[in-house]
Amino acid sequence: MKMISCFLLFFLFLSSVVAADVETEAEKILKSSVDKVFTVMLDKEMTLDQKKIKVIEITDTVFGYPLMAKLSIGKKHWSEFNTEQRAEFTKLFTDAFRRFYVDKLDLFSNEEVVFKPATVVKGKKVQIPTMLLSNGKKYSILYKMSNGKTGWRIYDITIEGVSLIHTYRSQYNHILASGKVEDLLVKMREMKEEKEGNKEL
Repeated sequence: MKMISCFLLFFLFLSSVVAADVETEAEKILKSSVDKVFTVMLDKEMTLDQKKIKVIEITDTVFGYPLMAKLSIGKKHWSEFNTEQRAEFTKLFTDAFRRFYVDKLDLFSNEEVVFKPATVVKGKKVQIPTMLLSNGKKYSILYKMSNGKTGWRIYDITIEGVSLIHTYRSQYNHILASGKVEDLLVKMREMKEEKEGNKEL
Protein backbone atom coordinates (compact mmCIF):
# COMPACT_ATOMS: atom_id res chain seq x y z
CA MET A 1 0.00 0.00 0.00
CA LYS A 2 2.88 2.37 0.77
CA MET A 3 4.32 1.85 -2.72
CA ILE A 4 0.96 2.40 -4.38
CA SER A 5 0.29 5.56 -2.39
CA CYS A 6 3.73 6.95 -3.20
CA PHE A 7 3.36 6.11 -6.86
CA LEU A 8 0.08 7.96 -7.10
CA LEU A 9 1.79 11.09 -5.87
CA PHE A 10 3.54 11.24 -9.21
CA PHE A 11 0.66 13.59 -9.93
CA LEU A 12 1.70 16.13 -7.29
CA PHE A 13 4.98 17.55 -8.55
CA LEU A 14 5.78 21.21 -7.89
CA SER A 15 9.20 21.74 -9.45
CA SER A 16 11.59 24.64 -8.92
CA VAL A 17 14.75 22.80 -9.98
CA VAL A 18 17.15 24.60 -12.29
CA ALA A 19 19.18 22.16 -14.38
CA ALA A 20 20.95 21.73 -17.71
CA ASP A 21 18.95 22.19 -20.93
CA VAL A 22 18.36 18.48 -21.50
CA GLU A 23 17.13 18.04 -17.93
CA THR A 24 14.90 21.11 -18.03
CA GLU A 25 13.16 19.84 -21.18
CA ALA A 26 12.32 16.52 -19.52
CA GLU A 27 11.15 18.20 -16.32
CA LYS A 28 8.92 20.63 -18.18
CA ILE A 29 7.19 17.78 -20.00
CA LEU A 30 6.75 15.90 -16.74
CA LYS A 31 5.47 18.90 -14.82
CA SER A 32 3.05 19.89 -17.58
CA SER A 33 1.37 16.48 -17.39
CA VAL A 34 1.34 16.57 -13.60
CA ASP A 35 -0.23 20.01 -13.48
CA LYS A 36 -3.02 18.85 -15.77
CA VAL A 37 -3.70 15.75 -13.65
CA PHE A 38 -3.61 17.84 -10.48
CA THR A 39 -6.24 20.17 -11.95
CA VAL A 40 -8.47 17.22 -12.88
CA MET A 41 -8.21 15.62 -9.43
CA LEU A 42 -9.20 18.87 -7.73
CA ASP A 43 -12.21 19.41 -10.00
CA LYS A 44 -15.25 18.98 -7.75
CA GLU A 45 -17.62 18.96 -10.72
CA MET A 46 -16.23 15.71 -12.16
CA THR A 47 -17.10 12.21 -10.96
CA LEU A 48 -14.30 9.77 -10.09
CA ASP A 49 -14.97 7.77 -13.27
CA GLN A 50 -14.72 10.94 -15.36
CA LYS A 51 -11.46 11.82 -13.64
CA LYS A 52 -10.04 8.36 -14.39
CA ILE A 53 -10.77 8.74 -18.09
CA LYS A 54 -9.20 12.19 -18.18
CA VAL A 55 -6.14 11.09 -16.21
CA ILE A 56 -5.49 8.27 -18.69
CA GLU A 57 -5.64 10.73 -21.57
CA ILE A 58 -3.07 12.94 -19.85
CA THR A 59 -0.66 10.29 -18.59
CA ASP A 60 -0.64 8.50 -21.94
CA THR A 61 1.46 11.44 -23.16
CA VAL A 62 4.19 10.97 -20.53
CA PHE A 63 4.53 7.21 -19.98
CA GLY A 64 6.64 5.31 -22.52
CA TYR A 65 4.56 2.14 -22.58
CA PRO A 66 6.39 0.31 -25.41
CA LEU A 67 9.77 0.68 -23.68
CA MET A 68 8.27 -0.08 -20.27
CA ALA A 69 6.73 -3.27 -21.65
CA LYS A 70 10.02 -4.38 -23.20
CA LEU A 71 12.00 -3.64 -20.03
CA SER A 72 9.45 -5.47 -17.88
CA ILE A 73 10.29 -8.65 -19.80
CA GLY A 74 14.06 -8.18 -20.10
CA LYS A 75 16.41 -8.93 -23.00
CA LYS A 76 16.59 -12.67 -22.32
CA HIS A 77 12.89 -13.38 -22.73
CA TRP A 78 11.98 -10.52 -25.09
CA SER A 79 13.87 -12.29 -27.88
CA GLU A 80 11.47 -15.23 -27.46
CA PHE A 81 8.49 -13.09 -28.49
CA ASN A 82 7.56 -12.87 -32.17
CA THR A 83 6.25 -9.63 -33.68
CA GLU A 84 2.58 -10.39 -32.99
CA GLN A 85 3.28 -11.49 -29.43
CA ARG A 86 5.28 -8.34 -28.71
CA ALA A 87 2.44 -6.17 -29.98
CA GLU A 88 -0.17 -8.02 -27.91
CA PHE A 89 1.98 -8.04 -24.80
CA THR A 90 2.62 -4.30 -25.09
CA LYS A 91 -1.12 -3.65 -25.31
CA LEU A 92 -1.92 -5.95 -22.39
CA PHE A 93 0.87 -4.42 -20.31
CA THR A 94 -0.38 -0.91 -21.08
CA ASP A 95 -3.93 -1.83 -20.08
CA ALA A 96 -2.71 -3.43 -16.84
CA PHE A 97 -0.51 -0.47 -15.94
CA ARG A 98 -3.33 2.00 -16.56
CA ARG A 99 -5.65 -0.02 -14.31
CA PHE A 100 -2.93 -0.13 -11.65
CA TYR A 101 -2.94 3.59 -11.04
CA VAL A 102 -6.43 4.76 -12.03
CA ASP A 103 -8.03 2.20 -9.73
CA LYS A 104 -6.17 3.84 -6.84
CA LEU A 105 -7.04 7.46 -7.59
CA ASP A 106 -9.43 7.55 -4.66
CA LEU A 107 -6.30 7.61 -2.46
CA PHE A 108 -5.43 11.03 -3.86
CA SER A 109 -4.64 13.61 -1.16
CA ASN A 110 -2.75 16.85 -0.82
CA GLU A 111 0.94 15.98 -0.37
CA GLU A 112 4.22 17.80 -0.94
CA VAL A 113 7.03 16.71 -3.26
CA VAL A 114 10.50 18.24 -3.12
CA PHE A 115 12.71 18.00 -6.20
CA LYS A 116 16.43 17.35 -6.09
CA PRO A 117 18.83 18.14 -8.97
CA ALA A 118 18.21 15.88 -11.98
CA THR A 119 21.07 13.98 -13.56
CA VAL A 120 21.79 12.95 -17.14
CA VAL A 121 22.49 9.27 -17.78
CA LYS A 122 24.08 8.35 -21.12
CA GLY A 123 22.88 11.51 -22.85
CA LYS A 124 19.31 10.50 -23.71
CA LYS A 125 18.25 9.39 -20.25
CA VAL A 126 17.48 11.55 -17.22
CA GLN A 127 16.85 10.61 -13.61
CA ILE A 128 14.76 12.99 -11.50
CA PRO A 129 15.02 12.27 -7.75
CA THR A 130 12.33 13.60 -5.43
CA MET A 131 11.37 13.42 -1.78
CA LEU A 132 7.74 12.85 -0.89
CA LEU A 133 6.52 14.42 2.35
CA SER A 134 3.36 12.70 3.55
CA ASN A 135 1.85 12.77 7.05
CA GLY A 136 5.18 13.61 8.64
CA LYS A 137 7.04 10.86 6.77
CA LYS A 138 9.55 11.05 3.92
CA TYR A 139 9.77 8.74 0.92
CA SER A 140 12.34 8.82 -1.88
CA ILE A 141 11.00 8.52 -5.43
CA LEU A 142 13.21 8.41 -8.53
CA TYR A 143 11.67 9.06 -11.94
CA LYS A 144 13.58 7.73 -14.95
CA MET A 145 12.93 9.28 -18.36
CA SER A 146 14.36 8.64 -21.83
CA ASN A 147 14.28 10.71 -25.00
CA GLY A 148 13.10 8.68 -27.99
CA LYS A 149 11.14 9.16 -31.20
CA THR A 150 8.08 10.40 -29.28
CA GLY A 151 10.09 12.71 -27.02
CA TRP A 152 10.74 12.43 -23.29
CA ARG A 153 8.86 9.58 -21.63
CA ILE A 154 8.95 7.89 -18.21
CA TYR A 155 10.25 4.33 -18.45
CA ASP A 156 10.55 3.44 -14.76
CA ILE A 157 9.80 4.73 -11.26
CA THR A 158 11.77 3.64 -8.21
CA ILE A 159 10.07 4.05 -4.83
CA GLU A 160 12.20 3.65 -1.73
CA GLY A 161 14.72 1.72 -3.83
CA VAL A 162 12.12 -0.60 -5.38
CA SER A 163 11.74 -0.40 -9.17
CA LEU A 164 8.23 -0.83 -10.57
CA ILE A 165 9.65 -2.29 -13.79
CA HIS A 166 11.79 -4.80 -11.89
CA THR A 167 8.73 -5.79 -9.86
CA TYR A 168 6.79 -6.52 -13.05
CA ARG A 169 9.79 -8.38 -14.52
CA SER A 170 9.99 -10.64 -11.48
CA GLN A 171 6.32 -11.57 -11.89
CA TYR A 172 6.50 -12.12 -15.65
CA ASN A 173 9.78 -14.02 -15.61
CA HIS A 174 8.40 -16.35 -12.95
CA ILE A 175 5.76 -17.44 -15.48
CA LEU A 176 8.18 -17.57 -18.43
CA ALA A 177 10.74 -19.61 -16.47
CA SER A 178 8.36 -22.55 -16.28
CA GLY A 179 6.22 -21.89 -19.35
CA LYS A 180 6.06 -20.29 -22.76
CA VAL A 181 5.28 -16.81 -24.06
CA GLU A 182 1.72 -17.88 -24.82
CA ASP A 183 1.26 -18.93 -21.18
CA LEU A 184 2.04 -15.38 -20.05
CA LEU A 185 -0.28 -13.87 -22.65
CA VAL A 186 -3.09 -16.20 -21.65
CA LYS A 187 -2.63 -15.22 -18.01
CA MET A 188 -2.68 -11.52 -18.85
CA ARG A 189 -5.78 -11.92 -21.03
CA GLU A 190 -7.56 -13.70 -18.19
CA MET A 191 -6.61 -10.97 -15.72
CA LYS A 192 -7.90 -8.28 -18.08
CA GLU A 193 -11.20 -10.11 -18.60
CA GLU A 194 -11.57 -10.60 -14.86
CA LYS A 195 -10.96 -6.92 -14.14
CA GLU A 196 -13.36 -5.81 -16.87
CA GLY A 197 -15.95 -8.30 -15.64
CA ASN A 198 -15.76 -6.99 -12.07
CA LYS A 199 -16.10 -3.44 -13.37
CA GLU A 200 -19.40 -4.31 -15.05
CA LEU A 201 -20.89 -5.76 -11.86
